[in-house]
Amino acid sequence: MFFQSELNLKDINGFMNRTEHLSLPDEKSKIRLEYCREIIASIKRNPEEWDMRCSFNIKHIGDRFIDNLHDFSVSDDLDKINDIYTKSFRFLCEFDFLAGTGREFDSDLYSVKSAIINEALVDDSEIKSKIIYAAYLMPASILKDHLNNKNITNVTDFQSKLDQAEQLKLKWDEELKVKQDEIKVLDEKLDKIKTGFNFVGLYKGFHDLAKKKETELKWLFFSLILMSIFILTPLIYEFLMYSRYDESKEFQISVLLKLIPLVSIELILIYFFRIILMNYRSTKAQIMQIELRQTLCQFIQSYADYASDIKTKDSSSLEKFENLIFSGILSDAEKLPSTFDGLEQISSMLKSLKGS
Repeated sequence: MFFQSELNLKDINGFMNRTEHLSLPDEKSKIRLEYCREIIASIKRNPEEWDMRCSFNIKHIGDRFIDNLHDFSVSDDLDKINDIYTKSFRFLCEFDFLAGTGREFDSDLYSVKSAIINEALVDDSEIKSKIIYAAYLMPASILKDHLNNKNITNVTDFQSKLDQAEQLKLKWDEELKVKQDEIKVLDEKLDKIKTGFNFVGLYKGFHDLAKKKETELKWLFFSLILMSIFILTPLIYEFLMYSRYDESKEFQISVLLKLIPLVSIELILIYFFRIILMNYRSTKAQIMQIELRQTLCQFIQSYADYASDIKTKDSSSLEKFENLIFSGILSDAEKLPSTFDGLEQISSMLKSLKGS
């Protein structure tokens, strides 16, 4: 934004106001000033358009042109008028050169341009060379400046960049295909690792459960040993006590009555011994079942892969296998002795003796 600038428009308006009623003694200077006013009036009316189409001269003489307009006064000599005259013509030529398709050049400005060129052709002053440059040589400089513009250069290099992009795309497509194949292989391996990890977790669960059951089995074994000692201790005690009696002494009923508490204790101890023994056997059976499951976990994946073909024909091909792996651990709880098993056996024995 150059001519649209508030300060520059102020200088343009100031020049137009100061020269509106200016009367010059030299007829040639008067005509040139009038041409300048027509060009500058067009800039004043449409500064956006002149900014857009006069970038070359704005870049090279724009600031000096505004300074000339700002510093111009009624008492200035003809050289100042000629300087504004040639610079205004340069802006006019660029404005015409970059008019673009479908944009008609203002007829008044076209007349001004033609008049300035015709005057320069018959003039032998320094102004002639400046006018000829602006009219015939400056367009080539403008075109060169535009062709060397970074954006224009990028356009000319577009095709080569496009070819490079196509080659790069083909290369990326090939690399992407290779990466996709590698990802597919890794995905298959990951599925196998995931499946293997799941079975490792299952195996570890059975292993931890087996350790707990082995600890329980040890405590049950020690309990059996302890109960055996408890059962034998009263018997040994009674045996030692009766061995002290004299063989000559007769058997007494009171001695037999003393054996009743001993028999009761023995029966109770034998009952608990049986319970512990049944728990011991049940725990051993559970450990065997856990060990069987651990063994099956080692080849379950291979078996499942092999059976996948069979399951298309028989959907229940793995049913027994899965029932065995995921079924509960049996403890044979139904075989545990009830509380009065011992008493029932004694009662039946007494009934048989009575009948005899």
